[in-house]
Amino acid sequence: MASQIIEISSVAIRKLLDKYTPEKAIAEFIWNGFDAKATTICVNLEIDNKEMDTYKTISISDNGTGICFEELSDKFKKFHESNKALANNNNIDLIRGKNGCGRLTFFKFARFAKWETRYQKNDNVKEYDITASNDDIKQYNTSTPTNSEKEIGTTVIFNEIKKDVISTAFINKILIPFLRAEFAWYLELKEENKIFINGNELDYSSIIADNDDFAINVKVNQETCEFKCKYFRWNKKLNDEYSRFYLLNAQLELKNNQTTKLNKKGDEFWHSIIVVDDFFDTVNYIEDETENNQQPRLFFDNQDDRLIFNNLMNQLNDYLKLKRRPFLKQQANALIDKYEKEDVFPKFSDNDWDKVRKQNLEDLVKNLYEVEPAVFMKLNKEQKGVFIRLLNMIMDSDERDNLLKIVGEVIDLDSKDREEFARILETTRLKQVISTINLVLDRIKTLENLKKIVFEHELKANEKDDLQTFIENHYWIFGEEYRMVCAEEVKFEKALQKYIYILRGVEEKTYIEHPDKYKEMDLFLAGANFRDGRPHNVVVEIKNPTTIKKLTSKEVTQIKNRNGKKIESDTDSYLFGNLLF
Repeated sequence: MASQIIEISSVAIRKLLDKYTPEKAIAEFIWNGFDAKATTICVNLEIDNKEMDTYKTISISDNGTGICFEELSDKFKKFHESNKALANNNNIDLIRGKNGCGRLTFFKFARFAKWETRYQKNDNVKEYDITASNDDIKQYNTSTPTNSEKEIGTTVIFNEIKKDVISTAFINKILIPFLRAEFAWYLELKEENKIFINGNELDYSSIIADNDDFAINVKVNQETCEFKCKYFRWNKKLNDEYSRFYLLNAQLELKNNQTTKLNKKGDEFWHSIIVVDDFFDTVNYIEDETENNQQPRLFFDNQDDRLIFNNLMNQLNDYLKLKRRPFLKQQANALIDKYEKEDVFPKFSDNDWDKVRKQNLEDLVKNLYEVEPAVFMKLNKEQKGVFIRLLNMIMDSDERDNLLKIVGEVIDLDSKDREEFARILETTRLKQVISTINLVLDRIKTLENLKKIVFEHELKANEKDDLQTFIENHYWIFGEEYRMVCAEEVKFEKALQKYIYILRGVEEKTYIEHPDKYKEMDLFLAGANFRDGRPHNVVVEIKNPTTIKKLTSKEVTQIKNRNGKKIESDTDSYLFGNLLF
């Protein structure tokens, strides 16, 4: 048995492989199988002791091309320079194992690894074994190839599984979710490919939030090309994959991929689009070794092909924007809920004017998020509060147009985004004006109706059902700063207890000694003086506008007596009958 040494130091191996987790290491071996043109990969984890939840072996089998013994030095001996990466010049289809280091990652979850591989050599199938140990990860051993009656493929068997790493919980809660996020896009790209975990096919449907089959027609010089497309939106981020367009020929061979324009937008709109047409067979490709694009760049021999491709990309990006809009609306609503829980918004009172202001501010935040979610990225709670208060100040001033300039200096808005943002600011301004006008009109109508109840005696309005109810529903007529403490003939002592709770948050019952403490009030309001912020109160006495058509000194004396002892601050009195004062 021959012994070989990998040409790399242990220090370099540790440096490059420290980032690997056990689940990522297992995924690397699955990728190795797909890189070898496998269509089926089976991962089997054999349990050793069910009660102790320990595992005896892990095996990963594929029906790929196997590892050719004559090419073994290129595949195993060179570290971080895999022959699969070098093969990109002649093989445009997707290759993932470009770093050539996945085979060494087994040390993360096992002590020993054994490759049982079968490959085609002329008219024969040859088989041999490769063994390695993490005791000396630089070294591997091989057996001598012999003829085999089995199908080509490779099975990697791992022994002495680390008990503190591999468990049933790890498989169900970490490994399988990781493999879903790792391979979902690829398995959609290569529909004939399958992954089985302990005999069960890997089901990734749970991470598909939305999908759609559609076609795009591109017309150039009276010729129409129809591209078949398949869209996916993922409800979680794919592990190491950008949102991309995957360009396949009619034989479903990947010819190229392009990152979409919606990467790194901060909105969690993770997506993929598969595009199929023989057009991609006619395009030339130039090797591109950039990190973010593993596929060769496109090169067009003629102007028509360039026009077709550019038109296709424009339509695909427009399609994604349409798909993104309802998603962003949902995300914007979720952002408002989150900011509410975090107490980021400025404080608004319960009066109708502030309700309009608050709604307009929320609408602006949602609209701004829909234009550019990145504005809200990486803000801590304090920064969120400052930013929202700044928006609120701009909303209350005449400086809205400057908001576009401010945002434009913080983030890079393209011309379309700037136009959309400007339109939103104008729309928001118009909505606020309309809301304010409607509120004013509503209040004018309210005051007109109140006058009718009080002065039109033929309506036969009564004190409790008509006037009392009406004033309770519209107590803003006394001022926007007031809140209702109590209504409908509440004893003065009870009113005081409610008042102290509103003012100080004190729930203990308060007992007073006063001859008028059992007298009643129709309406008691509390607020703060808008000039100095001091507490300010209003007591309202309501009289039947039908039976008492003229107020006399008797009613005036009654309301003065109802005031009783002044409470912490000045208290005004109002009488409602056939006069308001």
